[in-house]
Amino acid sequence: MPISTERLFTLASFEGLKLIRAYAVNQPKLSIADLIALIEKVDPDGASLDLEASAYLHSLIDGDCPLENPLFYRVCIKAVVVKHQPLWSKAMRQGRKRFVQTLSPNDQDVFAAAGLMIDPPPTDVVNWWDDVAGHARLLQDIQKMEQARVAEKLTIDSEVQKLSDLGIDREPLWIGLDDNFAGYDVLSYDLIGEEIVSRMIEVKSTIASPLRFILTRNEWDQAAKIGDAYIFHVWDMGQAPPILHVRTVSQVAPHIPNDQQNGKWSSVAIPLGSA
Repeated sequence: MPISTERLFTLASFEGLKLIRAYAVNQPKLSIADLIALIEKVDPDGASLDLEASAYLHSLIDGDCPLENPLFYRVCIKAVVVKHQPLWSKAMRQGRKRFVQTLSPNDQDVFAAAGLMIDPPPTDVVNWWDDVAGHARLLQDIQKMEQARVAEKLTIDSEVQKLSDLGIDREPLWIGLDDNFAGYDVLSYDLIGEEIVSRMIEVKSTIASPLRFILTRNEWDQAAKIGDAYIFHVWDMGQAPPILHVRTVSQVAPHIPNDQQNGKWSSVAIPLGSA
């Protein structure tokens, strides 16, 4: 049975794992379950530790991990962040103190016990924060990609229905899945009078408030080059089910900034408050 982050990320869990591994040195043939049973029977510290959480933590951490503090605690924290992906890990990219201030007092104590709040921080502490924050940033990037793929699938489904309603016997193509350099995500179709025309769709997803989406210069250059055949599908993923907002190039154009002297814009937030 999975162990919650709240139980896993505690000194009781960390210390329990340390005790389990210390006993394992003298009882190498015993299973983890048997070691826990032995500790609960003979060790006075066993009752104050979360040995069930410790057993799960054992599966996340290399067997040759040193048991000395604060290094041991640092390894435990990193394992939870990298492999268990707690929600609060997203905030690690905000900076050390700003991040820790978002935590509960008990979680703050874990970071302090690991020697990670020392001022001024020694090089090993700085390196630890940079390393683990990098993993947290990667996880966030992965989550963004997953959200983007969900939005693209929503557009595919929406276009399938639209084409059916229009009587167009064609299927939308998921271009962005096969070619990241195509300049748009979905190729679909529309009717202008009796003529079937192509529509290049750039798909965006957002949970921002106020509602907005980020547009890069390369994306805008592609949109401006294609013109009326290019449209934006922006999915508000904060709603259940997600809500689609459609914007044309002409509707987005007023929000595009101008370059100034040697300065060039690279991305811009486009509001969705009005069409």
